[in-house]
Amino acid sequence: MTARGSWTDEDWAAQLDAWAAEGLIERTDWDLEPLIRTPEPTPQRGRPGYVPGAWFDVAAVEHFLRFALLLRHTKARWAGAPIRLFDWQVRWEIGPALGWKHPDGRRIITTLIIFIPRKNGKSTIASVISLYLWCADREPGAEVYAGAGDRQQAKIVYNDALTMAKNSPAIRKKAGRGLLRSVMEYPGAAGSLNVFRALSADGDRQHGLNVHGGAIDELHVHKSRWLVDAIETGTGSRDQPLIVIISTADKGEDGSIFNEKYELIENLAAGTVTEPTIYAVVFAADPDADPFAPQTQRAANPGYGLTVSAAYLAKEANRAAATPAYLNEYLRLHLNIRTKADVRWITMADWDASAQQRDTGIPIPVRYDELVGRACYAGLDLSSTTDLTALSLWFPPQDPDDPDEPHVWVPFFWLPEESVDKLARKTRIPFDRWAGDPRGHCGPLLRVTEGNVVDYRAVRELVGRLHAQTPIKALGYDPWNAMETALQLADDGITVEPVRQGYGSLSGPTKAMERLILGRLVSHGGHPLLRWNIDCAAVRQDPAGNVKPVKPDTRKSTKRIDGWVSGLNALAMHLLRSGPEAKPEPKIRVIDGRRR
Repeated sequence: MTARGSWTDEDWAAQLDAWAAEGLIERTDWDLEPLIRTPEPTPQRGRPGYVPGAWFDVAAVEHFLRFALLLRHTKARWAGAPIRLFDWQVRWEIGPALGWKHPDGRRIITTLIIFIPRKNGKSTIASVISLYLWCADREPGAEVYAGAGDRQQAKIVYNDALTMAKNSPAIRKKAGRGLLRSVMEYPGAAGSLNVFRALSADGDRQHGLNVHGGAIDELHVHKSRWLVDAIETGTGSRDQPLIVIISTADKGEDGSIFNEKYELIENLAAGTVTEPTIYAVVFAADPDADPFAPQTQRAANPGYGLTVSAAYLAKEANRAAATPAYLNEYLRLHLNIRTKADVRWITMADWDASAQQRDTGIPIPVRYDELVGRACYAGLDLSSTTDLTALSLWFPPQDPDDPDEPHVWVPFFWLPEESVDKLARKTRIPFDRWAGDPRGHCGPLLRVTEGNVVDYRAVRELVGRLHAQTPIKALGYDPWNAMETALQLADDGITVEPVRQGYGSLSGPTKAMERLILGRLVSHGGHPLLRWNIDCAAVRQDPAGNVKPVKPDTRKSTKRIDGWVSGLNALAMHLLRSGPEAKPEPKIRVIDGRRR
């Protein structure tokens, strides 16, 4: 078996066929893709996930598949049968994690995150990976831990692995009497001893872990982050550790460790954050799909008809349809949909398309100097003194009768100098790189003010300078924390108006902006910081059908939407002074956390 440098979808298809013919994997009819997946490592410069010299090691993946066949299933109708992985498990989970290598042969992926509905083999795959890292990964003195939110959950992965080990003649022969209820021991290389233990978040805190492998089960039940941190930070002395995090969806709680990981996955998938050592897949239903349709159930459950029966899912769907109180549990457990009241506003595909030429798909640059002299509205979102502050200029079409002329959105951002690195570490967003990137309008993508608080004088100075070049017809602001700056801008001769951040004031601009973006009528130039803000954007709906932005709790969430809010404030100024062509449609409907 040879290793390959580049690795394409065609390579995958051919290799899966070869492994199936050899009896190493089980072929299924699940021919879909995960709802969300992060970029795999690639040797191609300029591509997401770029790692110099990256190559795909077919033999390493095959080694794992042959190891799995030494183990036996422990439960239900599969009990006693050899563990032959399904094709979708290899293609979307195991293959990328174990196959991609650095030039020296070390694995690139050190964290594998799998979010998947119940009854799709989560615990089984976690047990197999844990055993592999414990006794077959050729790591001297390997320490492997099964971690969970409580003792009972931690024991599920460990006990499954223990039973598999005891039922494997090859492991039992080598481990001897080392297969115990509390710890498994295996003779490693050079006289070392490999150990496998269960840890729980409600047990004694562990210090000094030297982690080669970890399986963190049901992340959504972890009430604190210490166990996850202990396992993840315990890998520093290992050459190629692997931490596997497996879970179903949570209830959409901000500030949780699950929410932190989910936001990281979204940022990686959107390309806002680049971290080739992390690979993640989310198997879930499209929130816009009919939740009770069999095709929706199949899309979310790659084990549909095998590990989870169609009849069982149909029964659960009927129960959810007949019992509204059960609906959110059904969505979360069986479709892997986070059941929070907030819903995502705009997809990145729609946002990116709005900045491209209709015929060619080539991005349209936005040059501020070409906009000087046009009608202009502004919106301001002043942060707390240590966080992101944003200003947006909104230029409506010069010819209101031209249906294809776009609105132009020009954003500006500020952070205090002492917050740049701190916020970059917390969110994994490259604020430090953006601060030195000159591609912004009239300056860098991110303006940095001295000290540990935003210097609102710098904001006022720029607004005044822009107003002198292109008179601002009106500037909208959130009166909650911008009153003083607004009064100063008014003294400078700028018309300022408060925009209350409730349904009444923001529903119209939010719906109008959505309509314009979906119609590819907003030219924004692909500003990366604004793009991240849009990717963070979520809305909430009241009983009357009005919508408003959901502002994240910056103490708990890594998301920020300041640029989006400043744009809404600017658009609100335009709508108050414009004709019917910019009025919002269509109506957004949100039912039980799903957009309709």
